[in-house]
Amino acid sequence: MDWIVVTRLPVEKDLAPLSHFLRQRGLEHRIVEEQEAQVVAVRDPAAVEPLARMIDEFLAGHIELPLESPPPAPVSRGLSPWRTPVTLLLIGLSILGGLLVKIDIDHAWVPWFTFQGYGLYEFAPLGEGIFAGQIWRLLTPAFLHFGFFHLLFNSLWMWDLGRRLELGLGWKQYLWFVLVTAVAANVAQFWWGGPALFGGMSGVVYALVGFIWLRQYFDSSPVFAVPKSIIAFMLVWLVLCMTGVVDYFIAGSVANAAHVGGLVAGMIWGAFSGLTYRKP
Repeated sequence: MDWIVVTRLPVEKDLAPLSHFLRQRGLEHRIVEEQEAQVVAVRDPAAVEPLARMIDEFLAGHIELPLESPPPAPVSRGLSPWRTPVTLLLIGLSILGGLLVKIDIDHAWVPWFTFQGYGLYEFAPLGEGIFAGQIWRLLTPAFLHFGFFHLLFNSLWMWDLGRRLELGLGWKQYLWFVLVTAVAANVAQFWWGGPALFGGMSGVVYALVGFIWLRQYFDSSPVFAVPKSIIAFMLVWLVLCMTGVVDYFIAGSVANAAHVGGLVAGMIWGAFSGLTYRKP
């Protein structure tokens, strides 16, 4: 179907409000400049006469177009990597932690970042580490990754879920969330498993899952709109890991207590923030 000219108007006339009004109401139209004039055209013949009358009234100042507020920016724009520097920093530190584990063959540096320091035959007691002022050990195991797929798995989930929280909560609250839940995951793993070499960001990943899972019940913001199937997959994966099946396919074993500790901490944070959330 060809375009049908409705009217011709001077080029200096601002027709942006008119075009916006017509787009909001789904009327297919175009405004082009031809021979020093703006040509308004439509495809629907039935719209020509009423639209021409409306434009005349609009130009005469007899009516005002009830323009609505522009729609909010899409979530994809808000999730631009440069809008979420804390998540980028966390992934970068995880990469450095993975490289450190890989290249520190003699274990000269890694023991400084584990929950407990260790030597050739035994782990150092907490009294010589955390309780002696080395409080960074509560956090730093989260950045140690033992293998490429361990690092890739956690980084991809941080990239997706972590950026959502950073955008939705703001970088300051998000940073506190990561610090608290990472410590909770590490403490839970030590409390359950005792002295052992463990690490990884997966405890924080499950904290993100727990937070979003609970927050969704109180907040319909698109930034927290993670499909329920994703939440279900992560929970099923957690149960599968706890059965011990996954341990047969990886070197070492899965830090299940860290996952559970992170999940519970994230759920508590998500429930509390949801109960105190007020939609703007």
